[in-house]
Amino acid sequence: MQMKRIGIFGGSFDPIHYGHLHLAEEARCRAKLDQVLFIPAWVSPFKQDTQPADGSQRLEMVRMAIASNPGFAVSDMELKRREVSYTADTLRRCKAMAGSESRLYFITGTDAFLTIEQWYKSEELLRNYSFLIGTRPGYCEEELSRIIGKVSQRFGADVQRIEIPQLDISSSRIREKIGMGESVRYLLPDGLIYYMEHNGLYRGAPEEPSETDRHIEELIAGRLKPKRLSHTYGVVEEAGRLCARFGADDRKAKTCALIHDAFRERGNLVHGAAAAAYMKETLGIDDLDMLNAVRFHTTGRPGMSLLEKVIYLADAIEPGRSYSGVEELRELAESDLDRACLQAMRHTIAYLKGKGESADPLTEQAAADLSKHIGGTAAVGERRSHE
Repeated sequence: MQMKRIGIFGGSFDPIHYGHLHLAEEARCRAKLDQVLFIPAWVSPFKQDTQPADGSQRLEMVRMAIASNPGFAVSDMELKRREVSYTADTLRRCKAMAGSESRLYFITGTDAFLTIEQWYKSEELLRNYSFLIGTRPGYCEEELSRIIGKVSQRFGADVQRIEIPQLDISSSRIREKIGMGESVRYLLPDGLIYYMEHNGLYRGAPEEPSETDRHIEELIAGRLKPKRLSHTYGVVEEAGRLCARFGADDRKAKTCALIHDAFRERGNLVHGAAAAAYMKETLGIDDLDMLNAVRFHTTGRPGMSLLEKVIYLADAIEPGRSYSGVEELRELAESDLDRACLQAMRHTIAYLKGKGESADPLTEQAAADLSKHIGGTAAVGERRSHE
């Protein structure tokens, strides 16, 4: 049986960011790892000037950040223990769970590895586990080489350097920027930015969500897989931007965006109607505009309202979408909501036609209605992904 190669990446991840993700992916590829396991550490909330993320929130952010990478996974083993944990103890538990037919690689940065001989049970670590060290050109190269040579000779340590571009990103800097009201976009996945804003992380006391939104968040947390949950929060974030740009009701849009995919397992053309029914029958929402925005968020329909267009388009261009043509849609959405919706619909129609299938009649009718309304045409491209 071939030995399974598992990378172990521990840290507070408060919050996880692109620096973490890039190092993990480089380590996975260069060391030919079968999996990288992220293990958030338990951290006591001691900061008084910000609202830190507790363990469950940090775990959720990691899940959202890695959802699109099948080579990544996350464990809550240290959060459940709720006590200070040493790397030697964590790796021992990981080894016990992974079994004898596995080889563990501990992923860390240069700064941390330079003090490896001072770590708890350092000899045990260096003799029994491999290390993948994230490095960048010119940074402590001589000192790192000296330490690697020393521990290799003394303990037979297996240490591999993983050279990565310099990314000037740190969790502490992200927390600082949020606290000062500065943008942190492009430092971490966009879906996490909304999650942090919605939960008031690193700013002080969080804004209290409505009872309805709290109910929906509990519902989707139990029903949706991490990738779908990340998409949902991305739609909420994008809907907020579109509301600010085109004047739609932000509160209504956020509620609709939160619940739009809650029943996604029922099928692409059915889940919107199921969510709308739940809104009306269980949540007591009788606002027809909100119900329609959720019901028709996949297909669109003739005579769409402003709120319906916002939810439809937010679903098409939320930050997690990466299909061909999405950047053009995002650019168009900066200035023209109707044309952007029409282009998204024509993406859908063209994609299905290429597969020998027909689009839902409502999408055809909605596209014709919008085309007539704006008196123009939009580019035909590939359909947005509904996965």
